[in-house]
Amino acid sequence: MNTNEIMVNEKVIETTEGIATAGSGKVFKVVAGVGLTVLGGFVAYKYVIKPVMAKIKNKKEQRRINAEVYDFDDAKIDE
Repeated sequence: MNTNEIMVNEKVIETTEGIATAGSGKVFKVVAGVGLTVLGGFVAYKYVIKPVMAKIKNKKEQRRINAEVYDFDDAKIDE
């Protein structure tokens, strides 16, 4: 084997190791970003979205109950 070929192979190995090390850092950042996004979405759903939806449903149900009570009262007056 020629010494020149050995030098080229060593450079290729060093470059490949550098790329592999840099790539793993990016993957960790992406995984951390996705994890934080999922955690943020869960917290937002549990403490913001779910209570707001419950309040809206409660208001609609209360309006329906009030409408039935008033309809019932009106029916008694008409009799």
